[in-house]
Amino acid sequence: MPKLKYAPKALEDLQVIKRYVTDQFGEERAEACVRDILSTIKQLEMFPDEGLDLGNMIEYPTDYRYLVVKPNYVFYRVENEIVKIVRILNEKQDFLLILFGISSVSEKGEQYWDGNEGF
Repeated sequence: MPKLKYAPKALEDLQVIKRYVTDQFGEERAEACVRDILSTIKQLEMFPDEGLDLGNMIEYPTDYRYLVVKPNYVFYRVENEIVKIVRILNEKQDFLLILFGISSVSEKGEQYWDGNEGF
């Protein structure tokens, strides 16, 4: 059974999510949100290929996979017997820029990726 490993940035993302939800909706809702994310991630121990292949969606070769935990996306990679949770990002964030340094907005301001297609 694969082991879960969280990148420091993923742990930081969880803290940011919890702070934001606490500020907007209260502590109880924030704890439920984080619990939902963590329980979804926990399933990867049994089913590491459960998430979708990010490379199929963005037409950019990558070994990243993702899970949807609305309104957030969990990005991870399977490395031998380790499922590495790389980032946990809100659907409004430019994940291409954050993960790969590639902007989803052209120089003319046209958006290549609207954040909803394929999710």
